[in-house]
Amino acid sequence: MEAELVNNQLVAEWLAEVRKETTRETYMYRFRNFLSYHNLTPEELLKLSPKEARTLCLLYQNENTQEAENTRLGVLSTVSSFLAHHEKPIYWKRNQKLRPRGDTTSHIFTNGDLTKMFEVADIRDKAILALATSIGWELDGFIDLKKKTLRDLLERAKANNEQFIYFRDIRQKTGVPRLGIINPLAREWLEKWLNASKDSPKQPRNPNSRRITSKERVSDVFDLTGNGVRYALQTLAKKANLKLIGRIRFHNLRKWTMAGLSRGGMNEFEVKYCVGKSIPMSDFVYLTNIEDAIKEKYPEAYENYLNLNPSVSPKAIITLTGEIEQLKDENIELKSQLNGQRPEMLQLRRELDELRNILKKIVQQEN
Repeated sequence: MEAELVNNQLVAEWLAEVRKETTRETYMYRFRNFLSYHNLTPEELLKLSPKEARTLCLLYQNENTQEAENTRLGVLSTVSSFLAHHEKPIYWKRNQKLRPRGDTTSHIFTNGDLTKMFEVADIRDKAILALATSIGWELDGFIDLKKKTLRDLLERAKANNEQFIYFRDIRQKTGVPRLGIINPLAREWLEKWLNASKDSPKQPRNPNSRRITSKERVSDVFDLTGNGVRYALQTLAKKANLKLIGRIRFHNLRKWTMAGLSRGGMNEFEVKYCVGKSIPMSDFVYLTNIEDAIKEKYPEAYENYLNLNPSVSPKAIITLTGEIEQLKDENIELKSQLNGQRPEMLQLRRELDELRNILKKIVQQEN
């Protein structure tokens, strides 16, 4: 059906208005799933009344429960877009469609979790963890990284004696610019993995074949699909004996990186620019020195919050030193209080001795 849709005039007219190639691929993938589910063609769908089309959309939403709610909602939005383009808009009643939901069922990684996982990982999994937490990108962007690009970056850094590697990139899904960062830990284990792994020839993809998602697309760097990367993380969590509070998601590595960048002193725009989140153009035009600010702040953020294999963090030393100084001050204050109370204690002891002598005399007189 994919080839038929690619060559379908109705579909081509609709997708021609979509600017980004990745968005067109996503729409095609969702639209194909919907038509396959109901065994329809685009022409047959357009012959339906808006009410009939809405009923089919709701059937897909309510029956196709093996897909995530947000995925089903995306399919309905795609079908609505196609029908609206051909002047057959669907009018939804209140609360008919599912609402987008935030993630409340996955495990939130802590620094301790990731440190334990890193300790039990092999070369490949150390490289995956270090690189994923270094760049903080979404799974699609992580899977799309190329060996040649990374090797060129590593060689350039070695030639220039650079600890941190900074490179510009464009997020394919949204077209948003971002600044990729490879920190020293990611650089070390990525280099080890690239030296240990072998290049395998890739089969050319048929341009008329259906869209391949990150779950199926194979990483050029790690030779894993998106599902393979998730399974590797699940295995590491099990080996590390983590106390999980939900399912393991690659996306939560991105959240952990964003939190570390923020704690390391970066503002909202700097954090978004690192991971490739959208920044309003009205704000972005004024951020002329954003890359310089990131390069200035990132090394300290890495040492304090983003290093999965720290010796001793400078932040920890500063904190511990402050606590020791506070204990010293409290000790001095206690000693001072004791010294001030010493004369009173001596007077009480004299009075107690006098009372003992009086009691002894009374006992002797009675005898």
